[in-house]
Amino acid sequence: MGAVNKRPLTLALVAWLASSSSAVPAQVKANAQQGKIIEPRSKPGKYGGTITDINFGSPKTFNLWVSADASSSNAVSSLYSSLNEQNAYTLEWAPALAELPQVSRDGLTWTFRLKDGLSWSDGQPLTADDVLFTLKVIYDPKVETNWREGMLLDVPNGKGGFKRVPVSYQKLDRRTVQFKFPFPYAPARSLLSFPIAPRHMLEAAWKQGQPNSTDFNRMWGDGVNVKEMVSSGPWIITQYRTGARLVYSRNPYYWKKDAWGRRLPYLDHYISLFAPDYASATLALMNGKIDVTSVRQDDYQLLKRGESKGNYKVYNLGSSFSSSYLSFNLNRNSKPARANPELVELFNDVRFRQAVSHAIDRNRIVREVYGGLAKPAYGPESPANKLFYTPNIPKFEFNLAAARQKLAAIGLRDKDGDGFLNLSGGQPLRFTLLTNVENGLCKETATIIAADLRKIGLDVTFTPIGFNDLISRLDDYPTAGAPAFDWQAIILGFTGTAEPNDGRNIWMSSGNLHQWDPDQKKPHRPWEAQIDELLRRGVKEMNPSRRRVIYEQLQKIVAQEQPLIYTVVPESIAAIRNKYGNVKPTPLGGLVWNVEDLYDLKATRNKP
Repeated sequence: MGAVNKRPLTLALVAWLASSSSAVPAQVKANAQQGKIIEPRSKPGKYGGTITDINFGSPKTFNLWVSADASSSNAVSSLYSSLNEQNAYTLEWAPALAELPQVSRDGLTWTFRLKDGLSWSDGQPLTADDVLFTLKVIYDPKVETNWREGMLLDVPNGKGGFKRVPVSYQKLDRRTVQFKFPFPYAPARSLLSFPIAPRHMLEAAWKQGQPNSTDFNRMWGDGVNVKEMVSSGPWIITQYRTGARLVYSRNPYYWKKDAWGRRLPYLDHYISLFAPDYASATLALMNGKIDVTSVRQDDYQLLKRGESKGNYKVYNLGSSFSSSYLSFNLNRNSKPARANPELVELFNDVRFRQAVSHAIDRNRIVREVYGGLAKPAYGPESPANKLFYTPNIPKFEFNLAAARQKLAAIGLRDKDGDGFLNLSGGQPLRFTLLTNVENGLCKETATIIAADLRKIGLDVTFTPIGFNDLISRLDDYPTAGAPAFDWQAIILGFTGTAEPNDGRNIWMSSGNLHQWDPDQKKPHRPWEAQIDELLRRGVKEMNPSRRRVIYEQLQKIVAQEQPLIYTVVPESIAAIRNKYGNVKPTPLGGLVWNVEDLYDLKATRNKP
């Protein structure tokens, strides 16, 4: 499913509980039963070789800090490291650019010491100045970034309300940065796991146009010479062919080394091909053109039958942390609202959204679209998230009679006998349902939903469009007073994490990804104000049990109000060719989360 990124993936302590047995080594299952997960020991690899994967859609930008879509962030996220990182297998926090922080006894002060001798891929030193520059960029309201919302703290404004403020930070010396929180902050490690930006490459663009504007948003756009970019991750980009491929080569200054003190990665190159859809990925794997890919659920059995012949292995990693949903545009300042205010007011009626939810046959979608490899979804958390998921939420299950009753209660009638309902003013109740054309799962889901909605009298036109075009409609802000947000209904997905606060820019009424009505100065609806308050309470609650109750309340409100009408949670399936060592599958990290540790079994070099 086309996905809008919330934050880089954060992993839960219950990852293996949702896994299929085929993906979990016996020792891991034994350790999990004891409440402990131990990463298999890596083997020493040889240098050389290439791994090739596939992605859907070309990046809109190579600037990670302003990217808002999966195509862009996937293209560059591996180029930039953070202070600390979470091991996708053990789910423990580990040193990265910095050692683990020193935390004060009261939990308010966090001090990070950068490792000695860090360098960017061009040999320039990576220092505390880069960390401070990154924070300045993220907290600059002129920078269009998804990172800012999740890194702002709500503090009392002295007037009975709240104001959003950055976490306090300062440089102690060229290798040391200190952060101070105004109160103990439960998701502090997640907040402080932001990717560090290269000051020497991007500061001039950020300063250009200040104090009223900044050129940072245009820096490293899709027309950039990728060879001029720098990296602190395992790779540098050495080739970009629009619509065709990205080629990554080893970063000679990468900070991570193996257990024997040798600099990683082992592989020489990582190649990412662009494809229009999942069917292309399946064929590419079977034809030997790629080495690793996520697998569409309805291709699972086909690929399993071909494992031996194709020299690859398919892993079912269990329920994913991704979601698929239908959403209506509730924004009264949008282009659709200007064109048809009565329609958007109908979208704002919770009875209408609940009726639509009743009309969606989720079990049919699971069966016919996902081949049984998904679960019906009714709320914002995946059942894989054992820390915060609750099944005890309102569920508007498939019931066409109940859907028709809710629509009748609103006063909607078929006034002209054409089989479709009319708005009170007599105009047809007609809207367009969009989804991204690249993914067959999205299109098949939309086809079923559109057919179901016609059964209850909604005249729905389904129109698949390009993912980048779709995303541009979601974040197309008004200019010179012109209306924006040009969409009525969409089917999309969010990538998820186990930390609810990572989705703050979706659920907070002021969030830029508060898709149905973003960037509100004050909550437009009482239930949005309730969610805002729950999010504020959730970050301050250090007791895990009480924190769980807070986010259970949030799930119940979302399920009742249906701003996003969830459809299914797909299972996570991936395949990799049998030519690599140190493959360690995880439900949330996938197959190449430790790509710097993977090695070609036929590689022979002892040195990079």
